[in-house]
Amino acid sequence: MAKLSKKLRLMAAVSVPIMLLAASGYSQDFDGVKIGFLTDMSGGASALGGESTAEAVRMAIEDFGGEVLGEPIELLVGDQLNKPDVGLSIAREWFESDNVDVVVDVNSSAVALAVNDIAQQENRIFMSGASSPDIVGEQCALTTTQWNADTEMLARSIAVPLVDQGFDNWFFITADYTFGHDLEQESIELIEEAGGNVVGSVRHPTTATDFSSFLLEAQAAGADTLALATFGTFTVNAIKQAREFGMDLKVVPYFLTLTDIQGIGLENLENTYSATSFYWDRTDESRAWSERYEERWSRPPTFQNAEHYSSVLHYLKAVEAAGTDEAVAVAEAMREMPIEDETGLMAYIREDGRVMRDMYTFQVRMPDDGESEWAVMEITGTLDKEEAAPPLEASACELAQ
Repeated sequence: MAKLSKKLRLMAAVSVPIMLLAASGYSQDFDGVKIGFLTDMSGGASALGGESTAEAVRMAIEDFGGEVLGEPIELLVGDQLNKPDVGLSIAREWFESDNVDVVVDVNSSAVALAVNDIAQQENRIFMSGASSPDIVGEQCALTTTQWNADTEMLARSIAVPLVDQGFDNWFFITADYTFGHDLEQESIELIEEAGGNVVGSVRHPTTATDFSSFLLEAQAAGADTLALATFGTFTVNAIKQAREFGMDLKVVPYFLTLTDIQGIGLENLENTYSATSFYWDRTDESRAWSERYEERWSRPPTFQNAEHYSSVLHYLKAVEAAGTDEAVAVAEAMREMPIEDETGLMAYIREDGRVMRDMYTFQVRMPDDGESEWAVMEITGTLDKEEAAPPLEASACELAQ
């Protein structure tokens, strides 16, 4: 097997001493793989991921054959409740009592950063579905990869192309925690660099359901573009209320999924723009895989469903290639192999752990073409992975230095 650079090998050797391997619950005899899928199963992001993504993970395990190196693959599922202490407690139990090899998703940034710490301490693989840039920045590790677009990638994929298209005066409604703060700050910098203006911003609590005062503030500020640096039910409620008020604004939600669009209704989504890492109806290949998924879940997959099908399948391929479930060996194999699968994904893992993949800009389609009720996105452009991601030399990750 080809090796990583000398720097990466040395860092791996320093960060994972032999005594840690002995203390981490691994036996010398390989007896299969345990995958821990930890996510929001009941909160604001559960429709995007939750049980529907757990089903995509099961699909990946089945497509791989249900076993690796002749031994079984076991899946554990946990609800993080979007609370760092809860997520950390589940991950700790999985690592220390259940000998879980890899944790997948953890789509809350605060929870993901906590789980990332313990995964490094226990020498386990962490495949993150959160959007904090710190996961591939200051808290990066050889054994950690980030499969979701982080806030820097989202800002580059959405803000710059839309300013180029004439979106001039932006107003932000932002989730009041780290994810929203990072996304807003990075977007403002890029908007202003591209020649656009930011006329104001407000931050909503994570208990918000009424966005009327925020929307009126955006209108009073003279905005022509409403940027929603939030997700899930917050995005749904904000857009619905903006249309109920008859506000004639271009709407730019940074996270807008199939399930969100169905929840909002196409009639409320005229002049709505965003970006995604996966759309089921983009190519013949993505349609064929999505048809198989829909047979299991009664709707096409969201981007998160697809991304963790890909993450788990890639992990299992790496275990097979490495001939072990030992984290450093598997991490090296994951980084050496290209990421390719039936979702249509063609990507690779960069030195800092970022999954490098193209992003697709889209406008929501209007309900007048008679196609599938789920054919809701019109892909308007492709942003190459090297342009969508911030440059490696700007990374705060030690592995990138």
